[in-house]
Amino acid sequence: MQIHVSPPGIAHGQYDMTTDEVAAVLCRRHPELAGHPDFLTAARAVTGRRRRRIRPCPDDRVHEPYAAEDRHGDLRVLMGQACRRALTSAGTAAQDVGGLVVVQDPPSAESDPFLDSDVVLTLGLPSTTARVPLTGLSSTGAVHALIVAEDMARLGKPVLVVAAGIHQPLTAIGSDTATPAALARQLMVSDGAAAVVVSGGALAERGLVIDATWQYAHRDTQVSAQAEQLGCLVKDHPGFSALPWLRPGQTPPGFALVHPGGPAPLHSLSQAGPLPQQALEPSIVGIAEDGDSGAAAVLQLLARLHQRPPAAGSHGLLLGLAPGHLAAACRVRWTTSAIPRQKQPKSAHEAAF
Repeated sequence: MQIHVSPPGIAHGQYDMTTDEVAAVLCRRHPELAGHPDFLTAARAVTGRRRRRIRPCPDDRVHEPYAAEDRHGDLRVLMGQACRRALTSAGTAAQDVGGLVVVQDPPSAESDPFLDSDVVLTLGLPSTTARVPLTGLSSTGAVHALIVAEDMARLGKPVLVVAAGIHQPLTAIGSDTATPAALARQLMVSDGAAAVVVSGGALAERGLVIDATWQYAHRDTQVSAQAEQLGCLVKDHPGFSALPWLRPGQTPPGFALVHPGGPAPLHSLSQAGPLPQQALEPSIVGIAEDGDSGAAAVLQLLARLHQRPPAAGSHGLLLGLAPGHLAAACRVRWTTSAIPRQKQPKSAHEAAF
């Protein structure tokens, strides 16, 4: 059985702003860090780019904490929008969905519960939908979710995958948490959600087929913690070096949608790794222009690939790398073997009416 991935449904933060506007706000709110070399370098690197955020650029210096219930509500709205668009694009009715995989990072606290049951209720999915909430997976979340969904889809029903990334609003960064790295990070990120339908049925539109999957977890937790704290080059990531599809003698992918945690490690990968620069171009351009949307990044990169698709039959790689310890990958193939919507067979619940 071939497992297909539908075109992504995308939902962006409602506020559109430039990186220059974000930098100006950060300088006003944190003048003591405005001249730091790390912040200035980051600001110059992304000048003129646009970002989408769930909260607006503030006009004042008032500190406003971002409560867990507010974040929960923002995530629920974005996930709902992305899921509805994915279902429409795939030509799949909500009542036909058999599984749901929800990527939620950072890990939930008691006051910020898992969102899988919320998504079921919001979309009107069957009450018997098999739900898999994922958390604590960092940059590997979306790819890991596709791996889980690929297994679930082999049972015969479509599986909905949704991931969202919401970052701390500018107003929530207080003097106690403001660092040059934290401010620079604010210039790189966007808020948004992305969803796809993973199914064994023929696609309503062109898209991906998953040919193989792979996961990796580093067993040395001390090394992983140090890598998380200090940062590591992608080429030194143990998961990257262990990936069998990139070893010498293997044919490199024609395209690679990679989320290694941000633009800097992505550039290091293009300079030192076995992935060709051309294959990485969609990832480099996508994260630079749209920002790093965290857990949703790989699926948002897939949406950009649909705008400029590769040749039919092209082989590609979806790869998520978390600092130091986790990796997940899918070997995929681009297909144009979509069937017209009017020729798709009616679902069981549709045929009953």
